Amino acid sequence: MGEAIGILGGGQLGLMLAESLDRLGRDTVIVEPDPDAPCSTRRGNVLAARFDDANALQIFFSRVEVATFDSENLPSMPLAPFAGRLVPSLEVLRVSQDRALEKTFLAKHGFRPVKHAVVPRGADVRAAALAFGLPAIAKSTLGGYDGKGQHRLTTPADVAAMPADAPGGWVLEEVLSLETELSCVVARDGANAFTFPVFENLHQHHILDLTVLPARVDPALQQEARAVALGVARALDVKGLLTVEFFVGTGRDGVRALYVNELAPRVHNSGHVTRQACTVSQFDALARILSGVPLNEPRLHTGGWCMGQLLGDVWLAQGRDGGPLDLSAWRDFPDVVDVYVYGKRHARPNRKMGHFVVRADDATTAAERARAFRARLMGR
Repeated sequence: MGEAIGILGGGQLGLMLAESLDRLGRDTVIVEPDPDAPCSTRRGNVLAARFDDANALQIFFSRVEVATFDSENLPSMPLAPFAGRLVPSLEVLRVSQDRALEKTFLAKHGFRPVKHAVVPRGADVRAAALAFGLPAIAKSTLGGYDGKGQHRLTTPADVAAMPADAPGGWVLEEVLSLETELSCVVARDGANAFTFPVFENLHQHHILDLTVLPARVDPALQQEARAVALGVARALDVKGLLTVEFFVGTGRDGVRALYVNELAPRVHNSGHVTRQACTVSQFDALARILSGVPLNEPRLHTGGWCMGQLLGDVWLAQGRDGGPLDLSAWRDFPDVVDVYVYGKRHARPNRKMGHFVVRADDATTAAERARAFRARLMGR
């Protein structure tokens, strides 16, 4: 067993985590099958292999002391022989990557998921959807993210048009009258557990668009979100990071509540803003836990903060299909404190290519400036 820290996944989340581990003087080994992934530039410590390649996994775990992952959409079965060195654990990975297991876990432990029904693979999902009631959202049990594998069912025609099957089957969810979406990252090293401030998340086409901090919701609701996130992390016995995503809205029963949407056992897109807005970033927190370095409670710096996604659409609007971005507009936006481009070679619509962070006097102003900056980059 080696002394390096392992990362299963070499996307932008893995890259930013590796940078935090660099600052602690830790070597990293990364498994990533995509030769164009952001971590591919880290020469000498990237294994170009599939996540289910048994030989590559054997080599990987022979070189690392402990390993984490930058996505829950990994095949869990090949990792079973190495379960003792995964942070978070293999069980946490299994629960969070399977919507049926996730919903069952949340309901069993008294954490409020939206009203739902599990439709096993091979069952008649169309009949189940009509019995569940419309409107509803059908989500594939395995593999869905950023709106992939999801179908909004409003009419019987929508039900008739949906696929008969999906990876792992389906989960049907009621449609809330949605007010806002929140997330809360928990860092837990066994002895201590802390939450980051609650993030307010705005989406476009099911993809995270802006993260606003502090969240513009009632402080009591923020405290509830932090308490629930901590409770979920303890119930799962998480070591490492766990991101809990929430809906705030009203269900069919007329009850307005904080609902748990889903779990991500890793650093999270909404947590990019912590690199500038907090005393400890989510990446630094996980790097410390993986390295056995003491963890301190993250605190929010003063002011309002906003993280804006840079999708491939920005490159395409500039007439570019990848490579460097024209950032000349930045001169007119001194409140943009960071632009981080992931180094992906090819741009396409809705592909996450980078992000930026704005600091202003308050959260609403930060969000307005973020929209203006991105519009200027796109020539609008």
